Amino acid sequence: MKWQQRRLKFRDCLVGETCIYPASVYDPVSARIAYDLNFEFGMVAGSIASYATLGAPDIVVLTLSELADLTRRMSQACALPLLIDADHGFGNAMNVART
Repeated sequence: MKWQQRRLKFRDCLVGETCIYPASVYDPVSARIAYDLNFEFGMVAGSIASYATLGAPDIVVLTLSELADLTRRMSQACALPLLIDADHGFGNAMNVART
């Protein structure tokens, strides 16, 4: 499935009249499983992305580039559209200290 088709499929889910439950995904394998189970889309929460990438709790130290890298790997594994909670990586004092 091409990128444009994924976007259109995701938009159709958002404007639909039914309640859709996304799969909570955190790495390429979980995204592939959700895709194989025919979930409409997957959701990547910032807290889960922090654990999957850093093995650390959600204290807002995951950088935006790390989150983008994680979601890129997930998107390469399958054609599951993703909803990303990108509330990390904005350069607060904790990000600066980590860097």
